[in-house]
Amino acid sequence: MLELEALENSISALDNSIEVYKKISDNNNDFSEHLANDKKLIDTLRSGVIQNFEVTFEQSWKFIVRWLNENVSYGIAQGITKKELFRLAAEHLLIDNVSKWIEFKNYRNSTSHIYSELTAENVFKSALEFPPYVKYLLKRLKEHNQ
Repeated sequence: MLELEALENSISALDNSIEVYKKISDNNNDFSEHLANDKKLIDTLRSGVIQNFEVTFEQSWKFIVRWLNENVSYGIAQGITKKELFRLAAEHLLIDNVSKWIEFKNYRNSTSHIYSELTAENVFKSALEFPPYVKYLLKRLKEHNQ
């Protein structure tokens, strides 16, 4: 049986960082309007979202491997690529959009090479899209956790 608390906590941290970013960058009041104009603050918050995305993504695929080892066949995911892992996860109904998970993997891989504003912005946008996909995975892991 998988202990899913670490994944739950990383999802929560990602959600929280996105929520704070959105609150600060939303210009609906004088306070947030002032803060939204602080580039250092916005960049720091964006970096926090990206970092939480990295952690959550890493935990996600590792939990997929653990689940497959415990519920399908031990070692089934050994030596396969992430693309193959996500296809296998979809076969076992843990995820429902392989191409989106591959896209997240590509953005995750680019986080160690963020040298440009454009790359950072693309990773950030991907991080904003990630929560529903990882929450679906968590739901499926819970439903099929033996």
